[in-house]
Amino acid sequence: MKLTGSQATIEIFRQEGVKYVFGIPGATEVFFMEALEKCPEIQYILGLHEVVAAGMAEGYARTARRPAVLNLHTGTGLSAALPLLSNSFTGGVPLIITAGQQDTRLKASEPHLTADLVSLVKQFSKWATEINHAEDIITIFRRAFKFATQPPSGPVFVSLPQNIMQAEIDFHYVKNERISRPVPNQETIEYAAELIAGAKNPVIILQDGVAKYNALAETVSLAELIGARVYQPWMGDVNFPCNHPLYLGDLSVSSTRTREILKDVDILIGIGVQLFSQAMYMTEPLINPTTRIIQIDDNPWEIGKNLPVSVGITGDIKIAVTCLVSSLRQKMTQESTKLATARRLEIADLKSKEDQIFAEKANAEMNNYPISPYRLMRAIRDNLIPGTLVVDDCWSMSAILRRTLAFSEPGSYQRSRNGGSIGWGLPGSLGVKLAAPQHPVVCVSGDGSALWSIQSLWTAAHYQIPVTFIICANQAYQQVRLTRKLYGGNSEEKKYLGTDLSDPAVDFCRLAEGFGLTAQRVERSEQIDKILKTAFHLDKPNLVEVKLA
Repeated sequence: MKLTGSQATIEIFRQEGVKYVFGIPGATEVFFMEALEKCPEIQYILGLHEVVAAGMAEGYARTARRPAVLNLHTGTGLSAALPLLSNSFTGGVPLIITAGQQDTRLKASEPHLTADLVSLVKQFSKWATEINHAEDIITIFRRAFKFATQPPSGPVFVSLPQNIMQAEIDFHYVKNERISRPVPNQETIEYAAELIAGAKNPVIILQDGVAKYNALAETVSLAELIGARVYQPWMGDVNFPCNHPLYLGDLSVSSTRTREILKDVDILIGIGVQLFSQAMYMTEPLINPTTRIIQIDDNPWEIGKNLPVSVGITGDIKIAVTCLVSSLRQKMTQESTKLATARRLEIADLKSKEDQIFAEKANAEMNNYPISPYRLMRAIRDNLIPGTLVVDDCWSMSAILRRTLAFSEPGSYQRSRNGGSIGWGLPGSLGVKLAAPQHPVVCVSGDGSALWSIQSLWTAAHYQIPVTFIICANQAYQQVRLTRKLYGGNSEEKKYLGTDLSDPAVDFCRLAEGFGLTAQRVERSEQIDKILKTAFHLDKPNLVEVKLA
C-alpha cells in the first residue's frame, strides 16, 4: 500500500490505539493535519497555547496509562511547550511529541521559523530524532512508542520535515504487541529482606514509581508488615493512602527538620523515589552515615545515584515489592514481628496526635474572613461527588488539600510530579477527563498557576469537557513568598517583589465567561458549600473563584 509520509504517520497512530492528538498547528503541520482530517478515529484537541496542549497530553497519558500524542509547531511551538515538557520528563510521563520541520532542502538557507529541534528538546526527552528518509517512518515511530513506555518511561520526540511528510512509501506496519518489564533479581531481594527483618527503626520513603506500577496495595502490605513510618518528598500521585495510620506525609528534602526525623533510622527503604533531589544546598547530609539504604526503582540510573545503597533492586516495582513482602514473611521472627506491631501502634498514635492538631487549626478558621484555605478544602471534601478525580495546582495550599481530603484510592489525585513548572493543573485536568470520562474531575488551582494556562478554559468550552475549575484567589505567588520566608527570614517589612497579583485584581469569573464557561464567585464562608455543590453537579465546564486570605 502506497501512502505519503503524513498518511503513514497518522495510520501508525491509529494502529497504536491513539484516540486524541493534542496540539496547536502552524504552517509546518499542514500535511500532518490534512492526513489527520481523514482519520475520524482520532480527534484533534486544540490548545490556544503550547503549555495547554502539553498539559492536556500529560494529564491524558497519566490517567489512561498509555502514551499521549502531542503535536507542536516547529521551533517556536516546541520552545513554548518546554516548561511543561520539563514536568513530563522529570515525572516519567510517556509522550510521543512531534513537530513539523521545514523542508530539509531549505535548511541550509536558514528558513523562517526553523531551529535545531532535536537539540532544543533533547534534555527533556528520553530520545529525540529527526526523520531523514521517508522509509524510516515505520521504524522510528515503532521505536518511539516502545521507548516512551519502556522503563523508565518518558517523552520521546520526532521531528517531521515537510518533504518527508509529502514523500510516498510502501506502507506495512506491525506494532510491538507485548514487551516484558525487567524482573528484579530474587537473590538481591532475599538479601534486602534479611536486612529489613532485623530493623529497629525502619522508614519507607516513596514517590511516583509506586503509582506508575500500580503497587499501592503491595507497598501498604510492606509498611504494615515491618511497622515503618512512611513519607513522601513530593506527592504527585496516590502512592500511599493519606489516611493510613503509618503515613506521616511530606518530607522536605531541603529542611534540617528532615535530618532530625531520619537521624535514628537504621533501615531506609526508597521505592520509586529520587534519593534525594534537593532544591537548596545543605552543608550536612540528611541521612546518618550508619543508615543502610535499600532502593527499589525501575531506572538503574537512580539506584545509588546520590546516596550509597546497601541493596539496589532494579526492575518492575510491583514485582519487587511483592517478592520482598513474600520473603520477609518467611524471615521475620516472632520477636521482630512483635517489635513491628509495637512500632505500628506508636506511629498510629503519633499520626492521631498530628491529625488532631490539624483539625483544631482548621476548626478555628472555619468562619474567617477572607476565607481560610482550611475552610475551602473542607468544603471541597464535603461536597465532592464520590469517584471524583482531583487535579492539584494550588502550590501554597496543596498540603492542606491533600491532608483534608486524605486521598487513598489510586488515580484519585494528581499533581505535577517532582515539582517543575506551574500551570499544569487547568490543562492537565482536561486530559484527565478525556482519559476517564466516567469520573467527575475537579481542578484546584492557585491564581498564579491558572494564569499560566488560562487559555485552557477556551478548550474546555469548545469541546465541552465537563471539568470544575476552582481558583484559589489570594492575589499572589504565595508559594514564592513562603519560600522567601523559609530561606530569607521572616521580616514583616518585606514587600515580596514580583509576587503581587492584586493591582489590578484579576477577575476570574469574567475571564471564564469570556471563554464560554459559567462562573461563580465565593467571598464569604457561608456561601461556599452551596456554590460548590451546585458546581460539582453541573456536568459542563465551569469555574468557581474563591477569595482567600
